[in-house]
Amino acid sequence: MEKDQTIDFSMLLASSVHDIKNSLSVLLTSLDAVIDDGDIHNDKQKQNHQVLRDQASQINNTLIHLLGLYRLQNNQLFLNLDQVFIADFLAEQVEQQKLLLDIHNVSASIECDDDLSGYFDENLIAGVINNILINCAKYAKTRIVLSAEQKGPYLHINITDDGDGYPQAIIKHLSNHHRSIDFNSGSTNLGLFFSQKIAALHRCKDRQGSILLSNLPEGGGCFSLLLP
Repeated sequence: MEKDQTIDFSMLLASSVHDIKNSLSVLLTSLDAVIDDGDIHNDKQKQNHQVLRDQASQINNTLIHLLGLYRLQNNQLFLNLDQVFIADFLAEQVEQQKLLLDIHNVSASIECDDDLSGYFDENLIAGVINNILINCAKYAKTRIVLSAEQKGPYLHINITDDGDGYPQAIIKHLSNHHRSIDFNSGSTNLGLFFSQKIAALHRCKDRQGSILLSNLPEGGGCFSLLLP
């Protein structure tokens, strides 16, 4: 009986998260429309809209990650592998976050051969890229660069920014492959945890996907997604 109640609560929680996510999506659409109308008369209003948009995006991303992890734990998350042309794919993700980038006065450029392609689940990897773009938009000073290249058996997708870089504690925490989410710490880094899980789902023979974090010598952070 106790086991059944736990399963029922888990399903109820997942359903509630899904409903909240849908409502939040409507809120984001309406907020984007207000910002896009340009009816912002001073810096204070712009700052308030920026805070609202950032927080709403963060909540929406967190709910998406929770749903994804729930489905993964319950074997309900399946890969839909297909050939994806990387330059077009990255351009689509930048376009989705164009408003957020504009709010923060951050530019985004793409460095990738037009004929480069990979085989992966486009929707799941789009979720990973969008999460990083949202974070970079907040922490970058002026620019973000998305690049991709084939290195041996792995496709490397890199997202770099000119911000202050990733804290060493996060980089060290990420390298601990046996870690789990610590809800008692100040930050769960749920987005990175989700990205790790999605990357690891992609396998080819004895290889599997992974993510890496590093800081650039000239300053700024680099998020790397490696897919076999």
